[in-house]
Amino acid sequence: MKRTRQLLQVLLVLYLTALTITTLWPSPVDGGGFSKLVVSEILRFCQRTPGLQFVHYSELEAFGNVLLYIPLGIFVVVLFSKLNFWVALLIPILVSLSSEGLQSIFLPARYATLEDVFHNALGGCLGVLISASIRRWLKLRSLER
Repeated sequence: MKRTRQLLQVLLVLYLTALTITTLWPSPVDGGGFSKLVVSEILRFCQRTPGLQFVHYSELEAFGNVLLYIPLGIFVVVLFSKLNFWVALLIPILVSLSSEGLQSIFLPARYATLEDVFHNALGGCLGVLISASIRRWLKLRSLER
């Protein structure tokens, strides 16, 4: 159990490093190079696929922001299991507010928006809800045995 916890702590550090780099990179992450190519290909795929034509850059960015923060919520619940549920929900919101606030203050080439705060926080809160629900289900299941 101790090894698992240590592994999770290392993964959390790696995740937070990647999140920090992504969030506080001086220029937009999808502004060029490989990232821009990937985004362009995903958008091209969506435009050719029936039922996905509604996906444009703004929807793709929103979805990416949600996905980016889901692991944060999961890590909060798994590694800090003693936290009150509402405090666990608050952490991704505060991280998102901090990230976007730092972007708006220190990174003029980045676009800090309330929509990004919302989508980041939504992802983190979904991660909290998913992992808290699984934990509760496992606990109830073990009580039934």
